[in-house]
Amino acid sequence: MPKAGRYREGVPCWVELAAGPDRRRARRFYGGLFGWEFVDLDGPPGYTVATLRGAQVAGLAPGPGDDEQAWLTYLAVEDADRASLAVRQAGGRIVREPAEVAGLGRGALAVDPTGAVVGLWQARLNPGAGLVNEPGTFTWNEQLSPDPDGARSFYRQAFGYDYARPAGDYTVFRAGGLPAGGIGGNPGVDPEGPAALWAVYFGAADTDRTVELAVELGGSVLDGPEPTPFGRVAVVRDDGGAVFTLIAAAVADTAEAA
Repeated sequence: MPKAGRYREGVPCWVELAAGPDRRRARRFYGGLFGWEFVDLDGPPGYTVATLRGAQVAGLAPGPGDDEQAWLTYLAVEDADRASLAVRQAGGRIVREPAEVAGLGRGALAVDPTGAVVGLWQARLNPGAGLVNEPGTFTWNEQLSPDPDGARSFYRQAFGYDYARPAGDYTVFRAGGLPAGGIGGNPGVDPEGPAALWAVYFGAADTDRTVELAVELGGSVLDGPEPTPFGRVAVVRDDGGAVFTLIAAAVADTAEAA
């Protein structure tokens, strides 16, 4: 199955759970759901990397409170400072300035004009996820908001995205000419969630069985499972409140070696 190399500019390269004050809960849930193992890093303090068969697949970050538990998508950038400037020039905000992360890379946190939070990652020793597009790894990332046209305009200007023909208000965005994710309207399956967000999809060998397991582990189902042209899909809330999507087949190979 796909192993990632270096990621092209603008491609989702990493996903991170703001796990709240108790990362042990997140370890139990996602370890049980996906078979992840966990490695605590010395720097940044309190950060945990989830691995699958020895490859890093996601991060667990400490959070100040239970109300902030959510999945965050990071986009690969060649220069975090230059990308932060592009975000501002396109109408977004930088809420965490570019900073070195223990020699692994340089990261920043942005909010686009629709209100969706997205990370920026300039790789050094760590290019991002080492395994993608298979069960237990992220397979797709999409920006959902009440203003998909505004989002498309912003990401075109800030990251150079171009777009496939729209299906309703949904479009696949391309980075470097290759499919890398989606932008569309927020369907509102999570009434407690933000109006604008970057949604994270994880692969599942069997969506229905994985949903059953998520419920056994203390999660809940917000939507589905149901068939789509890309695979059987369900939207799930984990036992700490973070929402993600399960899909039985990879949507696109988003990781391209440089």
